[in-house]
Amino acid sequence: MSDPLLSSENTVPSSSPGRATFSDEPTFPSSPPSSPPGFPWEQPEKNTSKPLQHVANNAFSILGKRKPLTALTENARPLKKSRTTFSSTKPTAPANTLAQTQLSLGQPTQIKCPTCCMSYVPSSDEDRKLHTKYHKQNTEGYDMGKDFVSKARPYSVYPGADHTGWACAIDCHDKWGRKGKAQGVMAVVQREMGAVEIPEDEIWDLKKADPRLCFDPIWRTYLYVKGGKCVGFLLVQAIEEAFGVEEPVDELPSMAKTAAVKTGETASTALASLKARQQAATERNERLSKRPLQLSKHTHPAKLGIARIWTSPTHRGQNIATTLLDAAIEHWNDQVRLTKEGKERVRRESTLPPESRRIMDELAGPPRERIESKDEVAFSQLTEAGRRLATRWFGKGWGWGVYMD
Repeated sequence: MSDPLLSSENTVPSSSPGRATFSDEPTFPSSPPSSPPGFPWEQPEKNTSKPLQHVANNAFSILGKRKPLTALTENARPLKKSRTTFSSTKPTAPANTLAQTQLSLGQPTQIKCPTCCMSYVPSSDEDRKLHTKYHKQNTEGYDMGKDFVSKARPYSVYPGADHTGWACAIDCHDKWGRKGKAQGVMAVVQREMGAVEIPEDEIWDLKKADPRLCFDPIWRTYLYVKGGKCVGFLLVQAIEEAFGVEEPVDELPSMAKTAAVKTGETASTALASLKARQQAATERNERLSKRPLQLSKHTHPAKLGIARIWTSPTHRGQNIATTLLDAAIEHWNDQVRLTKEGKERVRRESTLPPESRRIMDELAGPPRERIESKDEVAFSQLTEAGRRLATRWFGKGWGWGVYMD
């Protein structure tokens, strides 16, 4: 007989798989729980936001606060300094800004002084100072110092007109201080005359001079010093030839006829006849002075050339220019005499053999000769005033020389 406990027919099937139930383990509900979400995005969102508060928006909240630059290298840009307030006691440095110093309203920017002929800008402080200095030198004379005449070399100073001044000769053998004074005067003269500038080395540098002319320089200047200031200037050079100024032929018949008529009208006395001829000659010279010079085609020998001559405007009409011309001729003849005496003394005292002395004489060249008349003097770059001076100094409107420098 079978045991009923072991019979399969009386056994009731379990609702779940067979698992032992213990008293120390929790019991689970009989129905299975709902399946959890399989992916993170399927999980429900948790509401963790706080209630909104009203915040005022500004530029910093939108753009963010600007951070200072970090110095990465030694040449980093410095931090921006805070502005100084009005309550600050330290003065601020002026800003380096451009400012307009003059207004351009169509007016002429440069003017020309009618006295010294210098062009300058009156609105410029620097130009006004330069013009004042140049104007004073031009009108009152170039300052030479009190001892300029007393320190001159022997046989280089000659009395001036009416013994009110002195004509001083300056050449390349003088000291550099005296040559600098003469160069300063010549700069004023050339600017006023508008003449072509002559290089300074050609006039003053003894090393660049012709060795054959070491005793007699080519260039010389003559300064008329009065009251410690130079009021007259003359620059001469040694020349060999010049062109003669010819007398106009086309006006000779008409001028002679006019003089004859005037002589016949007033020929009652010899004095009246002389005055008539002088008046006719004066009128003729005035007319000829307005015509261009007629030069001869051939040259004649000449020795002294007048390159530049000038007189201060406030000292004109005092025979300063003619005094300088006379002093130049006298100084030329003195130098010719002194040079011959010096060469003879050197020849007597020299211990060189005759052949060496002969070579030295050949290198020195032929000696210069004295100026016997004004016909051996010629002018260059004649202006209207220079032509009047030449006519007055020579005493005639033609017959004197003009050379090309």
